[in-house]
Amino acid sequence: MNRFLAFVCGLFLAAVSAFAASGWGDYVVACGDEDLYIVDAAGSAGQTPEVIWHWNVFEAYGQVPDQVRSWIRVLDDCKPVAGGKQLLLTSSAGGTMLLDIPTRKCLFYAHTPMAHSADMLPGGRIAVANSTNPKGNSLEIYNVGESDVCIWKDSLYSGHGAVWSEKYSRLFALGYKELRMYSLKDWESDRPSLVLEKVWELPGAGGHELSRAGEDRLVVTNHGGVYLFDIPSGTFKPMPGMKGRKNVKSLNYDAASGRMVYTVAETSWWTNHIYFKGFPKSFGASVSRGSSVASRGGDRALAFDPAFRLYKVRVLGAGWDPAVLTEADAWADAPSMPSVRCEGSNLRIFDDNIWQYDSKNIPKAWVPLGVDPRDSVRSIGFAKLVKDYAPDIVTLQEYSSHMDIYLAPKLRALGFTNAIEKGESWNFTPIYYDSTAVELLKVNYNLYKPQTFSNANTKSFTSAVFRHKGNGKVFALINTHLWWKRDNAQPGSMMAKASQVRLMMAEAEMLKAEFDCPVFMAGDMNCEENTVPIRQLLEEGYVPCYKAATVFADTQNGHHLCSAAGYSAKSNRLSPTRSEGAIDHFFIYNSGAAAGGAASPTEVLVYYCITSPYTLALTDHYPNYVDIKL
Repeated sequence: MNRFLAFVCGLFLAAVSAFAASGWGDYVVACGDEDLYIVDAAGSAGQTPEVIWHWNVFEAYGQVPDQVRSWIRVLDDCKPVAGGKQLLLTSSAGGTMLLDIPTRKCLFYAHTPMAHSADMLPGGRIAVANSTNPKGNSLEIYNVGESDVCIWKDSLYSGHGAVWSEKYSRLFALGYKELRMYSLKDWESDRPSLVLEKVWELPGAGGHELSRAGEDRLVVTNHGGVYLFDIPSGTFKPMPGMKGRKNVKSLNYDAASGRMVYTVAETSWWTNHIYFKGFPKSFGASVSRGSSVASRGGDRALAFDPAFRLYKVRVLGAGWDPAVLTEADAWADAPSMPSVRCEGSNLRIFDDNIWQYDSKNIPKAWVPLGVDPRDSVRSIGFAKLVKDYAPDIVTLQEYSSHMDIYLAPKLRALGFTNAIEKGESWNFTPIYYDSTAVELLKVNYNLYKPQTFSNANTKSFTSAVFRHKGNGKVFALINTHLWWKRDNAQPGSMMAKASQVRLMMAEAEMLKAEFDCPVFMAGDMNCEENTVPIRQLLEEGYVPCYKAATVFADTQNGHHLCSAAGYSAKSNRLSPTRSEGAIDHFFIYNSGAAAGGAASPTEVLVYYCITSPYTLALTDHYPNYVDIKL
């Protein structure tokens, strides 16, 4: 399933800007598990959702306490508020969050046990309905400006719905067997409350969905059916076209057009389908008559990857403009100052070993942490790094074909091209480059052999030669991942690494002879400076970039726990110093070369190790980069 970050939408918006305002149901929000998707339903081909925006709970890392992310890891509602610019999220895991769509920022959070529904109230307040839990079964009120501070509470068994009516100035709340109506009391004071005015018994147990159906009616579902509740008369009537439909988890109804968008539990409590009913034939592409999906109801269905446990769908409303998605920087939290290019530099190279974890399962040790380390989620973080630090070239290690499914589209959306897509086997050490900044002149891929010292063909180097488009200067780059074991674990390992380094050095000499340019060498080399493999480089004139840097030299060693056992900021290295503890290295060689007609030698200005907290759960290596003056 394709998962794009908000900045992907820029490509999409150019295509849709010429169209008229959207109709009701053209854009929908789908939520379940830890993911949110905004889908262009009208523009989706066949049953495949056209995802134009995606958010994962992981993105709240650093914005909210870690425990808060564990509260919202099972999303069960995603209600658009503030004209479709914000989403009110509730989670069965015990949380409520107000998410701003343009900035992707958490504006409010609260611990709300078994939360199932929420809505905005006047005066910047939020009502939350909590379902069955020893600390739930309640209706609660919060101020948006005071996260996790409940200011009023009432009991409500199996709370599943909260809807504010502007016309009647009343809050409607749905429980297991009843629908309630509350009015506001002392709302302008610092001790506001709700007054229960009326209670209606449901036409059957198991109240589940509560949503607006125009100004005078509400949609209500329970275990056995779907109903329209008429507010003036206080009566329930079966929903036209939905008679006998059971286990409807969410239903959105437009009274003016008769359109419906809904989800039905099809595998236990979840589904992977969104159903559309009452839409014209011109709406997207119809489901084929022989489709089993079509036979279950609706004029059309969209089908997500079955691995996504979809729970609810919400409609963004007529006139909703996808330009909302790009009103603000997708990653508005500005990174620390070193992300700004060093004055005088004209090239930035970014390097990172991204930890190969191809499993479709969250490790047991990560579950209580509320963090998802699967590639679909971590790829968001890696794209954030590239977005934040804006390099010209990206070198990666442990880059599997599985991660490529998720990360490659994000890197392409940021303007990066893989210098070599495939070799005789998958390239675990790719070099990505921004073609607006540099021109690729030559590329080579070398898989280390024998496989005894290249587990599953993951150890290799990729070399590339580039011409800088700004000044025409030429430089070469070698990205590598050396064998990982030590001699005490597998005899001969250190000399195997030394042999792999000699292969890179031979490659560098050939590039030096052909282009007479500076050569950079980066990657996870799995050994320290005082070992034979690295001493070979030092003795041949390769200079560590942290020693060559003339403006800023970071000496952090860049390795920490991040595995199936969990993650930590605690260093794994033998020594706290970079010279004795680091296994990630960045070298410059032949810096005084003509570099394609350069009058002065190449200069490393900055070597920087990125230790932002959100990188901890991405990989066991801290990313690093160099700012260079060619």
